[in-house]
Amino acid sequence: MPGQPTPEARQDYDALLNALMPFAEQMLKQHGEFFPFGAAVSTAGEVTAHATYDGNELPPSEEVIASLTKVFQGEAREGKIRAAGICYDGRIVQGDKKVDAVMITMEHQSGHASKACVPYTKGWFGKYSFGQMIAGLEEPKIFPAGT
Repeated sequence: MPGQPTPEARQDYDALLNALMPFAEQMLKQHGEFFPFGAAVSTAGEVTAHATYDGNELPPSEEVIASLTKVFQGEAREGKIRAAGICYDGRIVQGDKKVDAVMITMEHQSGHASKACVPYTKGWFGKYSFGQMIAGLEEPKIFPAGT
């Protein structure tokens, strides 16, 4: 697993973050929560939104994430995408307490995988406050090694 993303991966991650984070913020402000969703960067550099639906109105987040991962794995195998990201509502530990966070896992065909977390709090009158992004390495799940 590479330590630092390539310049192309960094550019694709920026595009994914610019697509995923605003939508997560919008869903939180409008609904107070959101189901996992994703976005991918095609081999031509276009960013497209992705969601899955299995007929269940309230699927567990883990199942939605697994379904999105499977869709992206297929698109990666077919050579349709060069990067993918999955966004979900989660919790992280900051200091000595658990806090809500928008979680975004991103992967690139170069083999690099990353996770970004943006802590948030809900204040008065449904106003949300978002903290600084925290990023780290992640295990690749979408792109097979060496593609």
